[in-house]
Amino acid sequence: MTGVEIAMIAGAAISAVGAIQQGNAAKGAAKFNAQVANNNAVASRQNAAANAKRQEREARLRAGTNRANSAASGTYGGSAFDLLEDNAIEEELDRLTIIHQGELQASGLEASAGLLTAQGKSAQRAGYMGAAGALLKGGASLYGSGAFDSEPKYTGVNPFAGGTPPAVA
Repeated sequence: MTGVEIAMIAGAAISAVGAIQQGNAAKGAAKFNAQVANNNAVASRQNAAANAKRQEREARLRAGTNRANSAASGTYGGSAFDLLEDNAIEEELDRLTIIHQGELQASGLEASAGLLTAQGKSAQRAGYMGAAGALLKGGASLYGSGAFDSEPKYTGVNPFAGGTPPAVA
């Protein structure tokens, strides 16, 4: 095997290893980014829960203030109860909206994490395919160079015709 042929084999091997490393690095980066997105989803839910709890606490304070004002004004009953009930319903709707928005954000982040994971796996597969392509291309180039020609290394007597072959130095 000549030096050129060895260089062709080495070049194909190096290209293959590089393609695999590139695919693995892309997968690693995608995996990291997916984990960040999942962590952000957890934080979004926790933030929404904390905001909902704050909203609930503020709603209780407003309801207490409204009841006290209603009692102080002497309009505690009938329509005042209806107003207090409407306010309580609106406050609960606000609390549920906060939780829902946090859940929507978290779901979006989890979907992004799933997409990033899939992209990472795809990049890794592409790296393997690139490696296979580099090896095949190197093999084809080597074959095209005549490295696999089956010409004998010596000339002389046909071994099937009888006689003695010349000595190989």
